[in-house]
Amino acid sequence: MPPNIEKGEVALYKYNKLRYSFVGLEAGEQHILASDPWAFLSSHLQVKLSKSRGNNKEKIERALYFAGLAEDFYNAAESIPLPAKGTLLYYGMLDLAKCYLSLNDVQLETTHEHHGLNLPLGKVNTVEVKGRMKDAINIFSSFSENLGSPIIHPIEVNFQQALSHVPEIHGIYTSLGHIKKRKLLPINIEFQVNGARDKIFTEIVFQKEQESKVETNRFLKGERTKYFKEGYPRQGMVVYRAKRRKSYTKDNLGRIYKNILAEYKKHDIVTILTTQGYRYYVDLRPGKFPSICYTLLAMFYLGSAARYRPLEIKSLLDGELRPLVSEFVSLSPRQYLYQMVSLVTSKECVIPFSAI
Repeated sequence: MPPNIEKGEVALYKYNKLRYSFVGLEAGEQHILASDPWAFLSSHLQVKLSKSRGNNKEKIERALYFAGLAEDFYNAAESIPLPAKGTLLYYGMLDLAKCYLSLNDVQLETTHEHHGLNLPLGKVNTVEVKGRMKDAINIFSSFSENLGSPIIHPIEVNFQQALSHVPEIHGIYTSLGHIKKRKLLPINIEFQVNGARDKIFTEIVFQKEQESKVETNRFLKGERTKYFKEGYPRQGMVVYRAKRRKSYTKDNLGRIYKNILAEYKKHDIVTILTTQGYRYYVDLRPGKFPSICYTLLAMFYLGSAARYRPLEIKSLLDGELRPLVSEFVSLSPRQYLYQMVSLVTSKECVIPFSAI
């Protein structure tokens, strides 16, 4: 154990436990149970609209339109099999991204818009991701940049590579032998205070047995090397603690909590929605974009190949990637929906257990 390391206590705010979220929650805020996330999203936007004027009102009206259009595409896709299903799902997911961008001051409807993705000629199972555009709004690039990962230059991404960065299918991706070792490390993120209760910090905790399952030696890489050190020891667990403890008072704790959530965006934390709420993982071999962008990119490929590459999509659906495609189409649209609703509303939207 490092010298002079103090055991932490659970951090509370107004008697509520502070907890990590991929959404910028208020301190102590709890999750929202929503068996109908579309209704929750629409209601949230309608309330914002009623309090808005001018340009702010216009962008909320635009967001409401895209949310409604996304729901229509999702509903239409329910009864349609592959490959056509991929096209409808992609447009639904694209419109959710445009809903989010509208609220984040991306000036849609004012100039040319480009998906930011295309299928390059002469290449199979490949998507070209375009960089910033001078004369058009690049939807995919804007989406990725708003989530913290700007795209400057064009990048080509293989469809199978894109699937490797979709968290909810990572288990089957590994089980089918596409990679030898899992790259997602399951973690708990805990907010703690010192004994004097005037300093707050976080610890990341994971089971020691994970050392034989994933490349845990990659945890202290990149920004995490600067941010974490060895934490207070626990039986059978590996613990890393934030190097910097932050002074706080009851008056500024809410602001400091939000600052810490923002800092964690640099640590390659990815999200999977489960029956118990969101579970978090460190992506030990992250891609160039946020994981939710890879979901959108992979669905773009399925939707576009269905329309423009009939022999290519037939080969894909008849080949060894069919189980991955089926799992992706089955799981990812709902994961994407709940996460996007959470991002748009700044509320942690989860599935009630009774709806599973």
